[in-house]
Amino acid sequence: MNTTKRNAMSVDIFGTTVTVTFANGKDLAIDTATLSPEIQRMAMMHGIKQKLVDAGAIARNTETGASASIEDKYAAVREVYERLTSPNGTWNKQRGDGGEGKSTGGTNNLLIRALMQMTGRDKDYVDQFLSAKTKEQRAALKRNPRVVAIIAELQAAKAGDVDTDALLGELGAEPVEQVANVETGEPMVTPQLAMPAPKRRKAPVAA
Repeated sequence: MNTTKRNAMSVDIFGTTVTVTFANGKDLAIDTATLSPEIQRMAMMHGIKQKLVDAGAIARNTETGASASIEDKYAAVREVYERLTSPNGTWNKQRGDGGEGKSTGGTNNLLIRALMQMTGRDKDYVDQFLSAKTKEQRAALKRNPRVVAIIAELQAAKAGDVDTDALLGELGAEPVEQVANVETGEPMVTPQLAMPAPKRRKAPVAA
């Protein structure tokens, strides 16, 4: 029996608030600033631990493509360790110090953001995940219906106050309502339904 796996939940961080949104539409939010000092301390310890562990969760050496050795994993964790403990340490890589990585430099940043939103993972983890994939695999990920839906949301948010439906209306495209995929629950729009039917030329009447 074939089943389609759905993403059960996603995690978003805004300011000091962490929100977990579930596939059933419900969500739970925690403002970390309101937590007790002990819970904040434990959360910090867990975050540091997970940050280092995630850095070592690589399948392949990004330069050779060979399976990652223990030395490769150590080097990946060491890189994060040094960044966190440096005087001007940052939680994530900055663009100036190779934040995109050699293998993912050409990857659309929207894909990275979409995978971060879908999985709740941070940018470093997603970067390392993608760096171990081939160009064809990354391209296939961008065509996945669930990823496409999130990328569409990100692009729509970036459009800001521009009324893109009005612009499409100038071309004759009729507005349509998004419908949910019966298998994945993700919103989708069939391109053919979003465009008006082509006008057919009438055949000339024979004399």
